[in-house]
Amino acid sequence: MHVPTPADFHELDRWGIIEDPTAAITDYSEARERARWANERHQRAHDEHAENTSEAFLDDPQSYFRSLERPIDRPKWAYLKRRKAWFHPPVGWDRFAAPGTARLLDVGCGDGDQTLRVAEHVAGRWVAADYDGFPLEVVGVDLSASRVENARRLADSPHPKITVRFEQGDVLDGLGYADDFFDYSLAMGLFEVLDDDHATAALDEMTRLSAHGMYVRDLLDEYPGLQPRPHLAESLTDRGFESVASHRVFEEPFVEEGTRDPLAVWPMNVHQVLFAAASAPPDPTDRY
Repeated sequence: MHVPTPADFHELDRWGIIEDPTAAITDYSEARERARWANERHQRAHDEHAENTSEAFLDDPQSYFRSLERPIDRPKWAYLKRRKAWFHPPVGWDRFAAPGTARLLDVGCGDGDQTLRVAEHVAGRWVAADYDGFPLEVVGVDLSASRVENARRLADSPHPKITVRFEQGDVLDGLGYADDFFDYSLAMGLFEVLDDDHATAALDEMTRLSAHGMYVRDLLDEYPGLQPRPHLAESLTDRGFESVASHRVFEEPFVEEGTRDPLAVWPMNVHQVLFAAASAPPDPTDRY
């Protein structure tokens, strides 16, 4: 990926996510999903990405990410933050801005770009409501020390009452917080990099930590080294969550030509976006 230019950022602005952060939801349709595979350019991009997938990643994604050394500069970080916003629509995020929410957890936060988007969404809702806000802690956890360092260096809090912090940790080892410590948790691309047993363990740990609900964005397409899980919504229901929203989105806006990403960062995969609320949240007096 080369250093993004102002023109690259401008092209992302044309996707319409500034005016409508949930534009990806209405952009998707089953007919478009079928047409995507009939497009030679998409097939070629998909195959090229598959061929270039690291053998170390294919062998053991967890070890690959744990040892990954990937410092990133601010222009690339900012580009990816805006680029990934397309397929991370803020479904259910208004709940994070509601009084009574004190702690949010982003598991597998990577470089912290989408973690910061969550904090920015909350700050934006407060400003729009002419509300001074309340103390809110947003915690990002990732097993890559390099990516945690990127997040600490680049993701600055958007509001004086919002603390954004990052720590290295592995959800599979347990995160060391008390039950229901966080009001909500997020997993944006977490389960797709785990095998079945690890995905179950990660979801169990997030369920233990989440008092009120969970936001999930995860891959649905078959892709080298990744594990699509079309039954994640049912897995959440089995753990006492009720579905609030469930959507499919493309990784970028659909066009007949096959891609609109100026830097062609990824092929246009399909993802699921879920928001689930706890059916029986704990009494606040039991938590604080």
